[in-house]
Amino acid sequence: MAAYSITYDLHKIKNYTRLQEGIDALSGMIWVKPTLSQFIVKTTYTSSQIRDFLKSYVDHDDTIFVAKIDLNDWASYNVEQKLVDPLKTTFF
Repeated sequence: MAAYSITYDLHKIKNYTRLQEGIDALSGMIWVKPTLSQFIVKTTYTSSQIRDFLKSYVDHDDTIFVAKIDLNDWASYNVEQKLVDPLKTTFF
């Protein structure tokens, strides 16, 4: 399994609940949301598979960006500790 950063912009219709349903389905409800427009998930899917899966959870004018990330080397500033802690453990 690999870790992926999923960032997004919802434009005209901002259906955040629908997008989160897609993230839940994709990740088995195991994710961290360190910023307002980012989820970090761990999955066996590839970046392209994640993108294609989530396209059905957003509108045609929305933006999705998916990148494989290395959780062994990261840093944050002003992110709540309860969100940072899972990234430091074997949870991810």
